[in-house]
Amino acid sequence: MSRLVDRFAAELEEIGAGALRRELDRELPFGPVETLRAAGIGAVRLPVAAGGAGASFSELVELLVALGRADANLPQLLRGHVGFVELVLTPPPLGPAAGRRAVWVERIASGALVGNAQSERGTAPLWRSATTVDRATDGWTVTGEKYYTTGTLFADWVYTSGRHGEDPAVALVPTAHAGVERRDDWDGFGQRLTGSGTTVLRAVPVDEDDVAVAPRHLLGPSSQAAVFQTVLLATLAGIGQRALDDAVEAVRTRPRAAFTALVPVPAEDPQVQQVVGELAGRSLAAVATVREAALAVERLQAREHLGTADAEAYAEADATVFAAQGVVVDLVLGLTSDLFRVGGASLTARTRGLDRHWRNARTIASHNPEIHRARIVGEHLLGGRRPAESAKRAREVAVGS
Repeated sequence: MSRLVDRFAAELEEIGAGALRRELDRELPFGPVETLRAAGIGAVRLPVAAGGAGASFSELVELLVALGRADANLPQLLRGHVGFVELVLTPPPLGPAAGRRAVWVERIASGALVGNAQSERGTAPLWRSATTVDRATDGWTVTGEKYYTTGTLFADWVYTSGRHGEDPAVALVPTAHAGVERRDDWDGFGQRLTGSGTTVLRAVPVDEDDVAVAPRHLLGPSSQAAVFQTVLLATLAGIGQRALDDAVEAVRTRPRAAFTALVPVPAEDPQVQQVVGELAGRSLAAVATVREAALAVERLQAREHLGTADAEAYAEADATVFAAQGVVVDLVLGLTSDLFRVGGASLTARTRGLDRHWRNARTIASHNPEIHRARIVGEHLLGGRRPAESAKRAREVAVGS
């Protein structure tokens, strides 16, 4: 157990104990979020001197795996916050200027949580946003409607994207403003408690210092894609661990075997033992793969702080994380399906909630489909095209250039 996981052991135990009940009752985890906020989870990456825990990115990822094991909704709903904190910690010019960084470090250290609102419904691609970031005589405002706004329902701020004229823009919006409407209308069959629904912004005023406009097509290199994907992979690995936990518990507490079994006690049945062993192997491999992805991001961050991060450094991190995605998806989807092989029809009882593990894993795996990530990695290895170049090409197609 890492020092960070050990620090949050009591909160993780409490959250894990109530996860099944919240799932069955469809109770949004406002309580667990506040428990984690009070324990300082949003600030763990900040330096100790700034009110944080001084944790590395890989240590944070280990904590997110443990949190996913307790309740898979929670690391995903914190994904936007994690990405934003990593951005704040990135040195300029990739990250904010020193003065603005100090403002946000103080807010994060005080417990502020930041949600994420980028995608929009409809046929328009991500890079052709209908959301506007406008400047008038009395300041900046943001107007638009976003979907898949994971975590914003629980957040104090939302980091959102739009356009200022023809140029892409981002802005930080206070969710307490009357012009912000947050709807719990996520209707996916998994990850139902992440608040991944709609956020409507109606001419919400924002601080000029919390707006950034980039000239069209001149967006610089970023580790954000790798960071965001690694959070999803950590969540998947946590789901795999919880599914293994539940499979072991189901076998241990099962009083009798199926009538076709050769051993009367399931826990003593070599065939059941084999299945459990295989599940354990998949879980272990998923966690190990996520750790390697986190270390790849950490290596890139070290070079960013030294000012030596070049195109190849970004390509290496992206390719590692994107390659890990397909592996972890396959491992955890197989694990969450095969856990039912250790018992009979009673394992499908709704009150057990074992189906949630596959539903949650399948839903997360559908974010940023792994077929596209795998193609990007293959294109990089075979043709030398960097992952960022593949993303840029897709963006150019989207905006019609």
